[in-house]
Amino acid sequence: MKIDPISPQATQCLVLEDGSATFLESLTELLVAEIKGHGHYGNVTHHVARGDWDKVSSALRELLVLPPGHLMLSPLARNLATMLDGKSAANLRPFRNWLLDKVEAQTTSLYRRSLARRLEALVVQIRAA
Repeated sequence: MKIDPISPQATQCLVLEDGSATFLESLTELLVAEIKGHGHYGNVTHHVARGDWDKVSSALRELLVLPPGHLMLSPLARNLATMLDGKSAANLRPFRNWLLDKVEAQTTSLYRRSLARRLEALVVQIRAA
């Protein structure tokens, strides 16, 4: 039996502990709205994405499906991963926990930890490349 990796095209939702689900499209929209609404993170993200918030949504969704490696990510998703490193520029260090808090509020603590670990691994891969 062959198991296909999770991809942004195949994943529709995350099942929560109580049996309910969070649709990735809804989660992505909420997170993009939160980022836009934050003065500093919104400005930095707007600059990095050259004002294309649709690309920000796509890149964020790529990260939310826990990609298997950095080669599967778009350039903007790789940039977002490094921004969410927590060890980058001093003005971006809080961005990681801020966004992970938003994610956990809509999903689970387990998913938050999985995403945090996956981001760490992706940043290591990106910096090594």
